[in-house]
Amino acid sequence: MLRVGDRVFPIMNMGATGTIVDVKLVESGAWMIGGASSKIRKLIVKHDDNQILEYTSNDLMRLDD
Repeated sequence: MLRVGDRVFPIMNMGATGTIVDVKLVESGAWMIGGASSKIRKLIVKHDDNQILEYTSNDLMRLDD
């Protein structure tokens, strides 16, 4: 599981490394047959070029230093 402080990179842009600075739980907005689905984990990443972007945990991989 990814946590605040972990070094990561987006799977589709492996050169854009950064550090997780925050984790938020967001309502999914999708409804299933039994009711609403669970919340989605959003990870806020500060990239090495100081750009701050939001990803789902499925879009990131841990950077092995």
